[in-house]
Amino acid sequence: MSYQTTWNLSRYFYTGLDDPKLVLDIGNILPSSQAFAQKYQETFPKFETPEQILEFYADYTQFSHDLATPSYYLFYRSSLDTQDLEVTKRMWEVDYIYNEASNLLLFIAQWWKEIGYERILAWSEDPKLALYKNDLVSTADSLKYILSEKEEYVLNIKSRPLGLAGSLHDELTGSYEFRMQIDGVEKILTEEEVRSYRQHPERTLREASYLALRDVYNTKQNQISLGNIYTTIVKDWSSEIKMRNYSENVMAQRNLSEEMDDEVVDMLLSEVEKAYPLYVRFLKAKAKILCIEKDFSIWDVWAPLGKSEKEFTFSEAYDLHLSVMKDFDTDFYNYSIEMIEEGRIDALPRPGKRGWAFASYRKGEPSFVLLNFTGKLRDVSTISHELGHAIHGHLSQIQEAPVYDSPLSLAETASIFSEMLLGEKVKSLVSKEEYKEYLNERLWDIFATIFRQVQYVTFEREVHNQIHSGSELTYKDLNRLWRIEQEKMNQGVVLYDREAEDESGWSMIPHIFHTPFYCYAYAFGNLLTFALYNKVQDGSLSKEQYKDILRAGGSERPRDLLGRYGIDIASSDFYTSGLREVEKMVEEFEVLV
Repeated sequence: MSYQTTWNLSRYFYTGLDDPKLVLDIGNILPSSQAFAQKYQETFPKFETPEQILEFYADYTQFSHDLATPSYYLFYRSSLDTQDLEVTKRMWEVDYIYNEASNLLLFIAQWWKEIGYERILAWSEDPKLALYKNDLVSTADSLKYILSEKEEYVLNIKSRPLGLAGSLHDELTGSYEFRMQIDGVEKILTEEEVRSYRQHPERTLREASYLALRDVYNTKQNQISLGNIYTTIVKDWSSEIKMRNYSENVMAQRNLSEEMDDEVVDMLLSEVEKAYPLYVRFLKAKAKILCIEKDFSIWDVWAPLGKSEKEFTFSEAYDLHLSVMKDFDTDFYNYSIEMIEEGRIDALPRPGKRGWAFASYRKGEPSFVLLNFTGKLRDVSTISHELGHAIHGHLSQIQEAPVYDSPLSLAETASIFSEMLLGEKVKSLVSKEEYKEYLNERLWDIFATIFRQVQYVTFEREVHNQIHSGSELTYKDLNRLWRIEQEKMNQGVVLYDREAEDESGWSMIPHIFHTPFYCYAYAFGNLLTFALYNKVQDGSLSKEQYKDILRAGGSERPRDLLGRYGIDIASSDFYTSGLREVEKMVEEFEVLV
């Protein structure tokens, strides 16, 4: 291969677990925390001038950055091999130290509370603190959810053992091996490799892929484990709602962190659910062209239309991504070159490697991307998607650390925009038959990232609501609830070979374990990107204005930021206009069929 396909972590972090610098940095966590606490514990509530706040922000930014570096390194190492027990052990040792350090810093939230809502809002309007305005406003808004220092201490202590649930999920699922018969030979594959066969032209291999996944996830032992891990996470979320007196809307905690009004999120979910018939139309058209209208099964949903499936080497796929970025914008292209040349993309699946894909970035550091590339067209889209995240992280470096991270509601903007750019490129390079196949792929991606993500969230919401109201749910209950949400979207078009109580698809969705209700960000991001993309194409939004939205990071509320560019996310028209773009593609697909 002409490209480096593994991370070069030693260039950015440490040479290994025994690197003296890693040992020193871990050893400095508690002393640094104690020094920071000693400097500010008595003086913080007496702050009167913006200069004092600026000094605090500067110190806290450097201090928290230095403390987090070992954690980032260990997370990246663990992602490359979830079965490396030495890395796992060190992660939890460091986590214990972080927990002790965070106890030393509980005074910060208490002193913000002491300073009070009115004074913090007054500071947010001071020109000298303009760069930190949104952080100050968010801090003021969060005061009513802060408990006493003793209560916060107890919650902090209990968070460590409860945090094991997410780690256990990764370690458990990362240990799975999947077996498939391919050309008469039984092969042991990673989860990503098995999933790639869901799009195989041969129906028997698609079915075998689906069954291989289910054979592992559906074992009684794994269902019991994953069911208990998930309900533990949900119960912890519920206890946080009750203790901090959040709104009884189980999603309110997520909506608050995303700076999204409850009614806006409810509108998003409602409008997408109303549009489920579009998905049914797509599936019916697909079943017709595949000549399996009477027995269209769950393993046919991902089927390609042709008899052969185009394969890509990683180099071919990355070259295609680069050509798209070069046509669109120099910054996007140059950063994509930098990412691959400087060893910040880990591309290929390996046993033990964390599944799926992600991009990771933070203030003052370059972006990293993890892929599990298997050569499919969807994997090419994943490259553009994750590199879009990386570029977003790069452009928002102009923001100060407290307002660097965009809320999840905006975090999918650049990733999906990059996929749409790739789509236009692919359309211009293929024949009519190939375009029909591409449109099938593109529509499936859209339904996966809007409709299925809403289905995930409505499943989550039902589970959270039931547990929050005192119900106990077994894994079989979770399976049945999952089937209910599937049927809402499929509306009887898809056949299932198992009863609802054996439907374990929910247990294969990592986001619901790690970041409850995260998935609505994908749906929102897609619909937002339709709006932004159309505005760029018709000239009402310049490329620089689009990049300014990315550069904004978390410095403005999504509703305010987008409102400046003529996008009202509180209007149902915003969602219906985006869904109309999906309908246009479905109509085009139906005509081709």
